[in-house]
Amino acid sequence: FFGVGPTIAAGTSLALVSVNSISGTFAYKRTGFIDLRSGLLFALAAVPGSIFAPLILDYAPAGLFKILFGILLLGLGILIGLKPESRERESSEAFEDFKLSKPPAFSSMPDWLQFTMAKRRIVAKKGRVFVFEFNESLGTAFNIVLGFISSFFGTGGGFLRTPVLVSVFGFPVQVAVATSIFALSIYSTVGAGVHAYLGNVDWYPAFVWSGMGLIIGGQVGARLMEVIRGIWILRILLLIVLVMGIQLIIQGVWPQTSSFTLVH
Repeated sequence: FFGVGPTIAAGTSLALVSVNSISGTFAYKRTGFIDLRSGLLFALAAVPGSIFAPLILDYAPAGLFKILFGILLLGLGILIGLKPESRERESSEAFEDFKLSKPPAFSSMPDWLQFTMAKRRIVAKKGRVFVFEFNESLGTAFNIVLGFISSFFGTGGGFLRTPVLVSVFGFPVQVAVATSIFALSIYSTVGAGVHAYLGNVDWYPAFVWSGMGLIIGGQVGARLMEVIRGIWILRILLLIVLVMGIQLIIQGVWPQTSSFTLVH
């Protein structure tokens, strides 16, 4: 839209994601949906990749990487979409307490690996309580790769992290979204800082004008989260994953295709 090259587009997009996620974090903090410990672990795991990706952006075979990542997104979107409907319904009740003793994906984990499981009890606004258990070690490791992907493409990665947290790790949808935005506000800022240092950010007009709208959008999105049922949030995110997968494959095959990289 602003007529910039792919490297500048990735850097500027990530800087905008940083602004939007910081705004969203302040709003989500008021709702009480954020799992602070998980968010910090996810962010710390993602930081190395968010620093490394901008340094190799001009040298990596971006076309091939986009095709492979696009195929991965399509496969992941289809896999999550085929999850039992009851699982999605249980994970997304918008106005009732959420309690899940153990995610089905890890219910058969051997005793010697039980130390990797972590329990959470999140008390949100208006007394809503979310109690769940997930594989903390595996969830954190997943974010190592996500940090690189986020900074390489200039996307936040929340569109991918949130449905995985819900469908694979058993997070309540609202907690998954809020925690993802919180983690994103940390590692996207680090990645954007590296992009800025390398001169990959178009400060004006792209960052200034888009940034003002995204600050407002971060507040609005958090408020909508309190009234929209989790199942619809998950469905929207799955649609985004599928669209992003198709878009990346098209861009990998035809590099001149315009992109919509501002997805978090």
